[in-house]
Amino acid sequence: MSEEVKEYPLDEERAQKAYDALVKYLALSARSEKECKEKLYGKGYHKDEVAYAISRAKKYNYINDEEYVRTYLMFNSSRYGAKKIAYKLVNEKGFDKKIVDNILLDAKDDEKEYDLALKMAQKYAKSRKIVDKTGAQKISAHLYSKGFDFAIINKVVANLFDDIFIE
Repeated sequence: MSEEVKEYPLDEERAQKAYDALVKYLALSARSEKECKEKLYGKGYHKDEVAYAISRAKKYNYINDEEYVRTYLMFNSSRYGAKKIAYKLVNEKGFDKKIVDNILLDAKDDEKEYDLALKMAQKYAKSRKIVDKTGAQKISAHLYSKGFDFAIINKVVANLFDDIFIE
């Protein structure tokens, strides 16, 4: 005895309500497709209704994951390293890793990231009153927590104590 999966016709009124709820949610801020799905499922909409709302929103370009990643990168590249941004986008926002990696690769600027890491390290060292290499591990840990690559961290730490308090 096999169980049949019943297909129900799309309730157009509920699908429209799902779409309206989605548009209202997106009016507040840009969201990822995953966030939109979670919101609609949380409101009690069914799979077909959510799929209808998402596809219609994509059609009007209300949901555009690639554009969201670019915008997120633009606003957060002065606060975090590339690794932390990628982590947040993939694990917290639910974006496809390939999309995130491609956009980060296109926007990667090692010199800019080095300058940002150096600036953060100097600020951290000054606030913690670190004046010699004994605090290098703390600075490295701080930069790693901000999402910087080990190569950049090592370069910053090597150069930091040469010119940290020359100013």
